[in-house]
Amino acid sequence: WPRPFQVSTLGSFTLLRESAPVEFSSKGPGRPMELLKVLVALGGQNVRSDQLADALWPRVDADYAHKSFTTTLHRLRRIFDDDDALTLRDARLSLEPRLVWVDTWALDQLLAELEGALREPRARAEPLLRALTDEALALYRGPFLPDESEQPSFIACREQIRGKLLRCLTRVARWWEDNGKPEAAIDCYLRCIDADGLCEAFYRNLMLCYQRRGERAEALATYERLRMVLSTRLQVMPSQETQAVYASLVPRQNAEEEPRAG
Repeated sequence: WPRPFQVSTLGSFTLLRESAPVEFSSKGPGRPMELLKVLVALGGQNVRSDQLADALWPRVDADYAHKSFTTTLHRLRRIFDDDDALTLRDARLSLEPRLVWVDTWALDQLLAELEGALREPRARAEPLLRALTDEALALYRGPFLPDESEQPSFIACREQIRGKLLRCLTRVARWWEDNGKPEAAIDCYLRCIDADGLCEAFYRNLMLCYQRRGERAEALATYERLRMVLSTRLQVMPSQETQAVYASLVPRQNAEEEPRAG
């Protein structure tokens, strides 16, 4: 149902009130938005205040960190302009689900529904899988807070979400393959790569899809696309696991030369 507040973290960060961006003071969002982001990264429900304080003020004493947390929470509540949106009970902070929609929560729900759809009879499963996959991939516009990498909780949450999405969509893709529609599986991985071009596992699973179809050229092109992305953006080579898939697609001599060429 509609909530007055919407927090989006996948692909980029936005905070909306009644569908309009929340306006900040001339000082900008600052620490209150960092508190909100860390709260979401840690699950958004019943997160210990000392855990939040340690994440935001890791190199100060506990008393100062707690005072800073209290002040920042007060400022965040002023931004929401609704004290009920954030509840602090027994030193644990939560976003109120009746008032606040969070994209990571919505994605979790969709992935759970996808898992359920996989257990349905084929006639019912097919339209459910198509609709739910479309919703999930529309929601997953990119990794969790991709422009903010220093906070350990962001990195952990980013990888956790990628892992959940990968596990679920891998099962969905294999369902499509097992039911004679591999093009749906391929489309699924291509859309994942478009949203999150640095998640190597999406490329590797796509390579395996192509390999099972006998489409060697497409699998090799996928590897080359991955190699170029990793080389230009992260200055690294694909993992040994991905290189093993590549090696199964090319003559032995070429497979041995490829890792050295990078």
